[in-house]
Amino acid sequence: MKKIVSILFILISFSGYTQGFLSSQNIKVDLSGFVRNDFIFDARRNLGACDDLFEIYPLKPNLDQNGDDLNAVPSAKFLNTFSRLGARFTGLEMGKAKISGYIEFDFTGGSMTPTLRLRHANTQIEWEKSKLLIGRAWHPMFVEKVYPATLNENTGLPFQVFNRSPQLRFTHTLSNGVDLILAAVYQYDYSNTGPSGKTYQYQRDALVPDISGQLQFYNQNWILGAAIDMKSIRPQTKTTGTNGTFKATEKLNTISALAYLKYSGGNFMFMAKSMYGQNVCEHLLPSGYFLTSVDPATGAETYTPMNHVYNWINFTYGKALKFGMYIGYLKNLGTSENPMAGSPFYGMTYASEIDMISKISPQLIYTYKNFMFGVELSLTTVAYGSPDYNNKAKVIVDDDERASNFRNMISVAYKF
Repeated sequence: MKKIVSILFILISFSGYTQGFLSSQNIKVDLSGFVRNDFIFDARRNLGACDDLFEIYPLKPNLDQNGDDLNAVPSAKFLNTFSRLGARFTGLEMGKAKISGYIEFDFTGGSMTPTLRLRHANTQIEWEKSKLLIGRAWHPMFVEKVYPATLNENTGLPFQVFNRSPQLRFTHTLSNGVDLILAAVYQYDYSNTGPSGKTYQYQRDALVPDISGQLQFYNQNWILGAAIDMKSIRPQTKTTGTNGTFKATEKLNTISALAYLKYSGGNFMFMAKSMYGQNVCEHLLPSGYFLTSVDPATGAETYTPMNHVYNWINFTYGKALKFGMYIGYLKNLGTSENPMAGSPFYGMTYASEIDMISKISPQLIYTYKNFMFGVELSLTTVAYGSPDYNNKAKVIVDDDERASNFRNMISVAYKF
């Protein structure tokens, strides 16, 4: 009983202190989010995440003794874990700078059991022409002003960057309608794959952050931009060969670049984006890297990244009743150098065996004030094959290994 009374006293005291603090600082708290339920039908098994709330691409055929595809199994699910809650804190000023904070959660953190998951947690300092964001937010390559308006929570995968990471991002308005965006990003749960599995340690051991630069133009109807991103990882800190164990310092340095546009006028909106990426599997995109050599005496390794182009276009028309279409296409360009024969592959599942992926996805969404009802259909097709190690791991397509998934999603949401 004494413990309960003590706990209540502490909570009441803390509550009183917090209210006084917020009041004295004129802090304003704005809640946002939605309650959402999704019914999903898939025609076959997919590589996905969050209990298959979103699919990335259909798995390659896996034939049994009778020649039947074990992955050609339809499934249905009813999920509400995409529901979300966020809070923005404003009202604090320091000199001429305005300081705000944002935190957001959803319930997609667990498998088979809804678990609270941190999505965003950042502080922003804003001056007249500059902003400094510190904390977890969308990766700058996601481009928050230009991303697909899909009903599916995957937001355009596997053609669109999907990554939220801790970062330091500086945005400066060079002139009216022109922004320069510079960022330093460190990996956390969205991380690369390597000899020790999927972990942020490869980038941490390389010391340098992911460096991103972007130039963005905008006016009342148009947004145009281009960005470049440089990343370094250190897959191994030690290796073992016939002469013993040695410290490893070899790094894999990669680069990515993208261009995008958006037009909006009246009830019509059109967006498009194209990206060239090396070893970008931390963005939930098909990618990765191979070994190019191994020194038998020391075990020292060298690496070569896979190169891809990722493209999508998206348009919507309407207001209360809105029709939309999303089309995506990616192509595997092979590696920068020939991989070592029999090299292991480090990256997204089956990515080394994928030549191309295409998707077409129409949607119809009805909105009345805070209420939303939507239907989205999507057809995703993958061309699987075998990497040719003598031709920069370019995939030799096997028509018998093509796979397609049809997804039907019906969503109901109340937004606040």
